[in-house]
Amino acid sequence: MTGMTLRSKLTLMFFGALQVTFLTAVGTFWAVQSWQLLTDDLALVHEQNLRLERALEGSAAGTEPVALAARPRAAAAFRSLRDHAQTLEEADLVDALGRTISGPGEAGHPGAVRDAVVRLKGYYQAQVKALRERARFVTHLSTGLFIGIVALVLGGMMAYFTAIRVWLVRPIQALGRATRVISTGDLGHRIPVLGRDEFGTLAASINTMAASLAENQRRLVAAERFAMVGEMSAYVAHNIRNPLASIRVTAQTELLDLAADDPGRASFQDIVTSADRLESWLGDLLRFSSPVTLERTLEDVNALVERCAELARPLLARQGLVLTLALDPGLGYVALDRNKIEQVVSAVLSNAIDASGSDGQVTVRTRADDEQAVRIEVSDTGTGIDPSIREHIFDPFFTTKPQGQGTGLGLSISYGIIRDHGGKIDVDSQPGKGTTFTVRLPL
Repeated sequence: MTGMTLRSKLTLMFFGALQVTFLTAVGTFWAVQSWQLLTDDLALVHEQNLRLERALEGSAAGTEPVALAARPRAAAAFRSLRDHAQTLEEADLVDALGRTISGPGEAGHPGAVRDAVVRLKGYYQAQVKALRERARFVTHLSTGLFIGIVALVLGGMMAYFTAIRVWLVRPIQALGRATRVISTGDLGHRIPVLGRDEFGTLAASINTMAASLAENQRRLVAAERFAMVGEMSAYVAHNIRNPLASIRVTAQTELLDLAADDPGRASFQDIVTSADRLESWLGDLLRFSSPVTLERTLEDVNALVERCAELARPLLARQGLVLTLALDPGLGYVALDRNKIEQVVSAVLSNAIDASGSDGQVTVRTRADDEQAVRIEVSDTGTGIDPSIREHIFDPFFTTKPQGQGTGLGLSISYGIIRDHGGKIDVDSQPGKGTTFTVRLPL
């Protein structure tokens, strides 16, 4: 029944109720008709007995046999008795009685008349007995039919209400409970989809709505977090940049004044290197805190990916990785900000290289999907992402790299760039098998 629609279920319930009603009506009609026929037959036998009595009373007026025509009352009674005879046997008995009453000789003898009357009354008594036996049979059958009809009606009602409870009440209650849970803010709650009827479709729609609300809530929280972190980052970056530049210039000046074999050169060189690293991090902070301004142009996505792959080849060669490009030649041109999308592809490709370790493989694919979007997929053969941290990888400053090797802003900045393009960036990872980042850009 799970594959039936609600309309089909209601139609089935209607025809079930119609069938019970039809059988009840047929049984009731049969019982009423049977009793009506019994009553009519008993009434006919009783009326024939009365006509016989009137005929005998009319024929007993004289002591000698006289033709019935000379006895008007008896003649009328016998004629009525003969006209209402129901069977040939009854008609023969009535005719025999008439001939006995009006016949000559021994035919009109009182003993012969009495015998004819006894035979006719015996016939009527046999008819009454047969009708009583039939009445008992109809009584038993009507009682059984009545019990069967009551059982059928009760069973139909129970089946009807059970169907209403299973097909209507329970799904509505389940939907009500689920929507109350979702209304409390638990957007991860899902309604079990138990069938393909209208309630199943509604449950799937509510699940889709909850997933969409959860995604929108996540994006809103991320946007608020980005805005807050961006303001803080801009403030920190501007206040650190000038003193940091002074420290670097001073250390660089001291390096120029020291001899090549001076043991203090290493310390000043460390200061310059650390200052450069801090300058790079501050640049990331400023890019993160600055609003994204897109300069869209029609770009060849495959050419863009090839440029990013070419820039990453030295790092790939250093780690002994193999880069495979599977580019769809039919993509054509897409309106996008080339520099920003190159920044996204480079950041995702850099993460894939870091995650693959040594002797791994990185694959970049491009293709068009059914959602009127271009997909750029970057896959690696690394260890994958732990499910417990997967939902945080786009958070600002979140990184799994060793301390000092990443700011945790690359994916956050990439998320904002793709969002401003009207696209999406997703991750699919299986621990021990690798990770795939998918960038979707609308056509």
